[in-house]
Amino acid sequence: MRKFCVEYDVEAESDIEALTTWVAEKTSIEYSQHYVNHIFDEIDALSYLAPILPKSSYGLPKLYHPEANTFLIGNKKLTVIFHIDGEYVIVDKMLPSVLIKF
Repeated sequence: MRKFCVEYDVEAESDIEALTTWVAEKTSIEYSQHYVNHIFDEIDALSYLAPILPKSSYGLPKLYHPEANTFLIGNKKLTVIFHIDGEYVIVDKMLPSVLIKF
């Protein structure tokens, strides 16, 4: 099984930071760290799942990269937009899933 290294674009890192802040405001700092660690664990699954996921047919992911793929996480509440570049899976953006289908 081929394994990729998962890297984050600056925009994706900003999305994760915003998510952490939002969850901390709604709950607690401790819970937000737990939640974000769970999100990172789900995204890390791309290290072996990325090549089998189909290319996105939606227009929004293609704005981030022409070969964009999507991956639903957080009980399908978040969509991770990513692409494969050599031995790397590059996470380009994280968005609420309701925004993807246009």
